[in-house]
Amino acid sequence: MYKYLLCWRYLRTRYIALASIISVLLGVATMIVVNSVMAGFAEKMRARLHGVLADVIVESFSLDGFQDSDVVMARIQQAAGDEIEAMAPTMELYGLMSIITPSQTINRQVQIIGIKTEERSKTGDFAEFVLDENGKRIKPTFEVSESFRSRSPAGELLQSMDPDDEFFEAMKKRTEEEVPRHGAIVGYALATHHQPGAERDIFLAPMGSKVVITFPSAGRTITARQGAFAVTGFFQSGMSEYDSMHVYVPIEYLQQLRGLEDGKGGGAVNQIQIKAKAGVDINTLSEKVRKAIDPMRPMFFVVRTWEQKQGPLLAAVAIEQSILNILLFFIIAVAGFGILAIFFMIVVEKTRDIGILKALGASTVGIRGIFLGYGLSLGLVGAGVGMAIGLLFVHYINDVEQWLSSLTGHKVFDDSIYYFKEIPTLVEPFTVAWIVGGALLIAVAASVWPAQRAARLHPVQALRND
Repeated sequence: MYKYLLCWRYLRTRYIALASIISVLLGVATMIVVNSVMAGFAEKMRARLHGVLADVIVESFSLDGFQDSDVVMARIQQAAGDEIEAMAPTMELYGLMSIITPSQTINRQVQIIGIKTEERSKTGDFAEFVLDENGKRIKPTFEVSESFRSRSPAGELLQSMDPDDEFFEAMKKRTEEEVPRHGAIVGYALATHHQPGAERDIFLAPMGSKVVITFPSAGRTITARQGAFAVTGFFQSGMSEYDSMHVYVPIEYLQQLRGLEDGKGGGAVNQIQIKAKAGVDINTLSEKVRKAIDPMRPMFFVVRTWEQKQGPLLAAVAIEQSILNILLFFIIAVAGFGILAIFFMIVVEKTRDIGILKALGASTVGIRGIFLGYGLSLGLVGAGVGMAIGLLFVHYINDVEQWLSSLTGHKVFDDSIYYFKEIPTLVEPFTVAWIVGGALLIAVAASVWPAQRAARLHPVQALRND
């Protein structure tokens, strides 16, 4: 009983130990907040990466792709049809997009993706990322509305002209030149210009405007091909890499422009996006697909899961989080050294008291237990309060961000970077448990050496040296 009474007394009266408690508290709280925010960002990023890509992607080595996509998909369906929910053939390549404004022409490097909107929407979250100019979600479509043409300069003149006018047909043709027949869904960051501090972004290519896309043709002799498109929507996934590069166009028109039509109403594709059914292991599915199609054209197809395709990015985030955890854990380690120093001071100061306790019959284990229990008490108080403060901070982190923004006069968290409306957080119980457990372990470990030294004191020598 005396061990617990002394631990409680030291905890209440030794105010120098408060420094160690605060160090443990700050370390635990900081690690919980940082891990929750980083886990939230990582989860959001993974969700959006996965939303853009299907579970499994079949690609060809050549950008020209392969003509027999129906045969390939039939082979995939035969090998793993009970595990597949949807498939979508796709044509991807790089090119140049020209945004034509009244004052200038803006050229941007882009990733051109030829799709069928209905099929692509079934293999991922593509439909959730398509918005209009007001930020409202719209149905993905390449259909060019007549309202776009009526709002164009030539379209406005056409509405006021008599159909019998000799210039009516010429003006109608001019309207079709200003607003092409084929639509394109353009990355939001491609079509807009963001000014810091502005409430709204400036649209360089609003809906209905004309963009010209230049890309390489297929075949051995590569030439530049062009296609004119009207903007029918904006792709905003929240990942700047995609929102500043992706342009979605009708796959049939892209095949036609590149000379990849097969003469049967279809054409070549260089990707097949595959969505697995719920509960299916995508790594196993990927291996099944690879074994099924590889004999068709050996060394031609590349089959990867979305995680494998984005492996370097996901690995970089994981490494960054691990390194940050190691650095932050040094804060708690500093608290451990503080506990070690304080306990040595207590052992020196209380040498006579330790001698009296031993003379009265206190055992070596009992003396050791006093200091180990004291170290555990410091760790419990510091880690417990730190956990409570950390979780409370995570819960109100967006309120804190708004308060700091108003206090400093500028946004602490700029939502224009990631297009998140608020700071994403994810509290993982296992992570909180190992942070608290690690803090307790350091606190107890720091008290082992002083406790062992106190336990080895001989009562006669302890009283003589006083």
